[in-house]
Amino acid sequence: MHGYANEADMQAMLHVTPSLIDGVNPDAISVTEFGTVAGPADLVIVDTTGGLTLVECKLVRNPQIRREIVGQVFDYAARLAETTPASFAELWAGRGGPPLDAFFEGRTEARERFEADLAAGAFTLVLAVDRIHDDLRRIVRYLNEHTSAGVRLLAVELNKLTFGDTEVLVPTVYGRESADQKDARSSSSTRRWAYEDVDADLRSRDPQLADGLRAFEQEMAHAGFRVQGGGAGSVPSYSMWGPMVDGRAPTPFSVYAGDRPLLSCTFEWSRSAGEAAVTAFLDGLLEAGIELERDQIVAAGFKKRPSVSLDVVVDPRRRAAIVSAARRLLPSASDHPTISSDAY
Repeated sequence: MHGYANEADMQAMLHVTPSLIDGVNPDAISVTEFGTVAGPADLVIVDTTGGLTLVECKLVRNPQIRREIVGQVFDYAARLAETTPASFAELWAGRGGPPLDAFFEGRTEARERFEADLAAGAFTLVLAVDRIHDDLRRIVRYLNEHTSAGVRLLAVELNKLTFGDTEVLVPTVYGRESADQKDARSSSSTRRWAYEDVDADLRSRDPQLADGLRAFEQEMAHAGFRVQGGGAGSVPSYSMWGPMVDGRAPTPFSVYAGDRPLLSCTFEWSRSAGEAAVTAFLDGLLEAGIELERDQIVAAGFKKRPSVSLDVVVDPRRRAAIVSAARRLLPSASDHPTISSDAY
């Protein structure tokens, strides 16, 4: 048997090879000491599927391994769920993480899932330890059975053995079965969402917001945009697509329901309309009073998808101005009157 010098030793090992965590792909990326209001999480992993994993490392000699480790990882998760994709990317870059825009290039569904799961707080939470004891097993099993689908709690025992000059790592996972059973009880982790799912979710929480979104969808449809169902994230979502031009369709917005409903301004998916059109789209949103960082979006070549609160679509005048901004992406934009900021 061979132990760890300290918890940082285990953390560094998982940072170098995050796929040691059950279910994490070999090409996943990670950062250490990811800052939250509750303190730094030992390790945060972004997978090629868009899934998010939070890891807290503890050694058995640390008395916090009994209960405090569970409270810590849930506290970090709760704080992380309060961040927007933009603020997450900023915190990630601050810890030296690989650029997320480059990581998600060509992985549209992965980015959709990442943003939806971040909004929903649907994470895999991992307690990485050198030995799993009975108390930890009991807590993991109970929480997997009594938390909502999308939140997975695993305990991973990372036992090291030495044979002469050879060191062997023997990982043991506890909690996978109870987490899988919970996920199996809900089809939300594998289904694709539709407009009706978003409407039903919002209507159960905020009927006024649901009405505002319905009017927004209808006005966007009149302008020439159609609804396309969302990916397989944990939060109901959909996108709004324009007509096909040269095999591609500008997609100005994605809508996410859940506890924090969001309107994602998908400049990255609208670049097919051309630089002039996507620039006009950005300027139109700013004129509508949408708070966006224009210089950052332009400097990134419009490879950005900033999100704002969905309640921007409730006010009829602002909603009309947002629709007017989206019209600027269409080839026939000159046929449509625009709405100025004075009108709003």
